Amino acid sequence: MLSSVYSAATIKDRVEEIAKSINKAYEGEELVHVIITLNGSFMFAADLVRLIEVPMEVHFAGTASYSGSETQDLRINPEAFPKTFGNNPVLIIEDIVDTGATIATLRTLIAERFASNIKVATLLRRQDGEGKADYYGFTIPKGLFVVGYGMDMNGMYRALPDLKAISTGTHKGMC
Repeated sequence: MLSSVYSAATIKDRVEEIAKSINKAYEGEELVHVIITLNGSFMFAADLVRLIEVPMEVHFAGTASYSGSETQDLRINPEAFPKTFGNNPVLIIEDIVDTGATIATLRTLIAERFASNIKVATLLRRQDGEGKADYYGFTIPKGLFVVGYGMDMNGMYRALPDLKAISTGTHKGMC
């Protein structure tokens, strides 16, 4: 069972606001490296990078931390990144920041490759979650599992243009 969380129009407006903040923060930079975590962030990342007005080089981390609605081991492909970021800033684009495990792992890897600073843009952040983001679209309650706008459950629902809560049968309440 799916129930509406955020409409496509609401998401679009929020992505535009995030892009304005990022453009202001990186104004005058010669190059910004953008790391897209995939897989769930692909729609958010595509919409966001088209609105970023600074020179950028885009990399795909190929991370995965969910299987269905359950957290699994984190996988990152370090070969997807340059050997050095050349003292340029790095912007990580993530679909949802929850425990912060993906971001912490990426921050360590990126810092070892000489980034001048590391910032995080995420569509969703988990209320009371340990992970932090510099730019975020929305805060969602703990235990709410969402699909759509690139996010899935077992490969399903990614193509939905909006975000919906899904009942997984493993959580109480809306999710």
